[in-house]
Amino acid sequence: MRYYIFLLLLFFVSLNGFSQESFPFFNNSNQLPEDLLSKRAVVFMNVNALKWDKEAQKIHDSFIKIGVDAVAYYSLSDIMSGVDATTAFYSDITERSIENMLIIHQTNNAFELYATKIPEKGGFFQNDMQAFFLDAPSLPELGDNLELLINKSDLERENFLIIDVPETFKRTNVIKSRRVANFNPDIRIDKLAVPKFESSIMLDMDVDKANAELDSIMKQHYPFKYGLIDPEMSTEEMINEGYLMVLKKLQNNGESLRRMLGYDLAEGETLLISVRKGENDKVMKYRIEQHVHKYYVQHLYTKDIYLGDSWDAGKTWQEALINHIENLKAKLER
Repeated sequence: MRYYIFLLLLFFVSLNGFSQESFPFFNNSNQLPEDLLSKRAVVFMNVNALKWDKEAQKIHDSFIKIGVDAVAYYSLSDIMSGVDATTAFYSDITERSIENMLIIHQTNNAFELYATKIPEKGGFFQNDMQAFFLDAPSLPELGDNLELLINKSDLERENFLIIDVPETFKRTNVIKSRRVANFNPDIRIDKLAVPKFESSIMLDMDVDKANAELDSIMKQHYPFKYGLIDPEMSTEEMINEGYLMVLKKLQNNGESLRRMLGYDLAEGETLLISVRKGENDKVMKYRIEQHVHKYYVQHLYTKDIYLGDSWDAGKTWQEALINHIENLKAKLER
C-alpha cells in the first residue's frame, strides 16, 4: 500500500513539480482541522515554478495573520521523488513534532489548499484520507478565504510566535548514510535486488509489459547476478533471499534531483549533461527543469549509497537504467 500511494502521487507530480489534477485519495471536507491554530504544520508546495519558495511567501503571509504555524515548506515533487526521499522527509518532519500537513496545489485557473493530519504509521498519504479543502483564483485570495472561514469558526488560536519568513527546505539531502560517487566492486559477485513495478490504476502503464522490459534490459545489459523482487520486500527478507545490494531510483526535475543526491550545482546552470560510457558511448543534454530519472545502488548491510562515477540520469526510466548499467560495466569490467 505504501508503494501504491507513492506511485499514485507520481502521477500528479509532473515536469515542473506540479500537476493540474486533484488528489483522488483525499475525501474532501469543509471541516477545518481542530488543531490547525494550535499545532505545527508542514506545507507541501505543488506549484508551476522551480522557485516555489517565492510562492510560499505569499501564502505564509496569510498564515501569519490567521495563526497557522507553518514551520517548514517543501516542494511536493521533492517529497514524492522516490521511496528513499519520502522516507527521509517523513523522518525529518515527524521528528520535529509536526502533526499537520497542508498542500498548496496549482491547477489551470486556481490554487487549492488541502489540510489534514500526518499519518502516524509512516508515509504522508493513504487511501480515503479526510482533508479540509478550499480553493481560490490566487494565493492571496486563498489566504483571505481561509481567514474568513476561521473567523467564523470556534477554533481557538494558540499559535502566536510564527516566523516572518517561511523556512523552505530546498537543500535537503535524502541520503542519510555514506554517499559514494562510484560503484561498489563487490557487485560483481553479490546478487542485486531489482524491485519490480507495481500495479496502480492511476498510472498510464502496462505493468506486466514494464516488468518484462525491465527484465529484458537487465538481461541484455547487466552482466552480474540479479533478481526481480516484490517492491514491498523488506531488507531482512532480501538478505534472507541472498541479496546484498538493491537497485533504487529517484525522479524529479534535474535541479531538484541533483540537490537531493548531494551533487554540486553551478550558479545559473541551465543544462545538465548525462554520460553513457562503454562501446555505445553517448552524451545527453537536458534542461535543468526537465523531469529525469536517476538510478543508484544501496548496500543492504552498510546502507551505503553508490551513485556511480558520473551523472547518468535519463528522461525515461529505461534510458536512465541503461546509462547506469553501462557506466557500471565500463568501470568494473576493465
